[in-house]
Amino acid sequence: MSIITSLVSHSDNTAQRKEMASLLTNLFKGDVDPAELFTPDYQQFTDGHALDYQGFVQHLNHVRSQIREIAFRVEEFACHDGLLADRHWVTVTYPDGRQAEIEVYMFAALREGKICRIHEVTLVIGAEASDRALAHATQ
Repeated sequence: MSIITSLVSHSDNTAQRKEMASLLTNLFKGDVDPAELFTPDYQQFTDGHALDYQGFVQHLNHVRSQIREIAFRVEEFACHDGLLADRHWVTVTYPDGRQAEIEVYMFAALREGKICRIHEVTLVIGAEASDRALAHATQ
């Protein structure tokens, strides 16, 4: 059973939200291999910016190089058939201790137990312009 299949098979929404938050945090910390979660032809569209699988891996590496800590909190989670949606908050801590919070609305299409496409919209709360770009930056 894939990580995504396990996640969506939970009947307890609280457990799903906690598991999704943990999964996202561990992905961005480098503790989860993106290949376990995403198809090779993965496409992501964030605030009008498109990334393919390799671009997304570059994005993960870029975010890791720019921050000291990252944490996700999933507020809402739903899945139906081959679709998964959530609303989550990302708290980013930079090396100088400054923090930014980003609210994300994410809609994912699933195929064969993995995510094949994500459309998301982000809203940076009380942060600098450079924090907005972090949601899709690759360098």
